[in-house]
Amino acid sequence: MNSPVTTAEIIPAEVILLSGINFELLCFHPYKAILAITEDLRTYLKSEKGRSLVQFSNGSDRPIIGQDLKPMHDDAQSIVNDVIVSDISLLYTPGQIGLAALMVANEKQKGKENIPQIDLMGYLSHRFEDADIPRMRSLLQEIGTKLQELKEGKHGCANHKVDMLKLKGIHKKLKKCRIWGIKEKKKKKRKNASGEDGPDSKRAKSSQKSP
Repeated sequence: MNSPVTTAEIIPAEVILLSGINFELLCFHPYKAILAITEDLRTYLKSEKGRSLVQFSNGSDRPIIGQDLKPMHDDAQSIVNDVIVSDISLLYTPGQIGLAALMVANEKQKGKENIPQIDLMGYLSHRFEDADIPRMRSLLQEIGTKLQELKEGKHGCANHKVDMLKLKGIHKKLKKCRIWGIKEKKKKKRKNASGEDGPDSKRAKSSQKSP
């Protein structure tokens, strides 16, 4: 937007923001959920029950190794990069978004050689036996559909197909009505009756010249 914000504007706004959240700075976001689920998958899929949830496109029947889940993890992280600049993070919990992102990323891996295809709903039903799996499946499909629409600029995503002219118009209106970041007035030099700088300014100049 080519509109730099000064430190004098940021600091008062930070104080207002911190007081608004009661100075609770712990932030829960989908990145942590993706990491936690991936680490749990890495362990669980090596177990006897977990191995039945993994398939390889080349028909391999080997156990999961360290880097097998990295493509799915990285794709899910990339999806969340779009989520955090959209409205989706306001509609669902970080855990729901993280799991849905992993499911969308897992679908992208279909057919890729030597990359595992994981039955994530099977994983959920095994790990959380008391969960309402049909309801969870419906919710994750709903979120997954929205995640795939982010690249079309839907759901307020600011990373794709943004109308910059419209955005600049909104920014211009907001700039006029903002209530924070009031700039301090510059102090004027005192001048004597003859129009010259007063003794205070002369004293300051002389102190600057002295070694």
